[in-house]
Amino acid sequence: MTDRTHDTSRDELRRQVRDLRTAHDATMPAWRRALGRLLDPATGATTDEKAAMLGVPRRRFVVGGAVLAGGAVLAACGSDSTESIPLTGDLPAVPDSTTTTAPGSTETDTVLLQTAQSIEVLAVDVYDQVLGGDLITDAQVRDVVMLFRDQHQEHRDALTPAIRDAGGTVVTEPNQYLLTNVVEPEQADATDQESVLVLARDLENIATQTYAQAGSVFTTGELRGAALGIGEIEARHVTVINTALGYTPVPVPFMPTGMAIDPKGYVTS
Repeated sequence: MTDRTHDTSRDELRRQVRDLRTAHDATMPAWRRALGRLLDPATGATTDEKAAMLGVPRRRFVVGGAVLAGGAVLAACGSDSTESIPLTGDLPAVPDSTTTTAPGSTETDTVLLQTAQSIEVLAVDVYDQVLGGDLITDAQVRDVVMLFRDQHQEHRDALTPAIRDAGGTVVTEPNQYLLTNVVEPEQADATDQESVLVLARDLENIATQTYAQAGSVFTTGELRGAALGIGEIEARHVTVINTALGYTPVPVPFMPTGMAIDPKGYVTS
């Protein structure tokens, strides 16, 4: 007897991956363009326009629906430092001197770009480890993981020229705070394909919320919009993973009222 539910799930997964590829290919040019124009005087952004942006969240960063300490944000070293190497720590809430990052500045933009890059590096590393292991047993899921890895590589590499142009240090190491507090604990418990996908989903949620938050903080409208576009791609990753896990990609709150929902979010009656 044909398992139609299984076949339908695979068809849905293929459809979502196809839509993801299309959305990603459409989003990347805008992201690269916005990054390339970040410090370009020809953008026409005035000091008043930059000053009108929202401030950087103080002492905390919202990721994956939970509040994590500001340690996930990379704090830029002062200009009097011999090397401008980003450190893991709290982003200063109010600058005390010209050597700290200030909300509404290209320095803040650079810190956020470095933070995003550290998370992209982490994502690539995690997916490389997954692909190098034997916990992914389904060929279609392995193809999805490879696609996610490649897209995160594109996001990581696109950030490099903008960070260099801003005078910042390109981030080549994974975000240590998230590696220690999120990834490593879940990796220790990952024993099968499902647990690996749950880890991937948590990481994609973090990336989604990072870009969503940065989209409210960057100094130019073009960069804010482009960051939200990348955040949408990460959110699509979450949806694809939910489908691969057998979860409904549609949030339960949008289901019809009075319906019974099983633990994976499916309507059972």
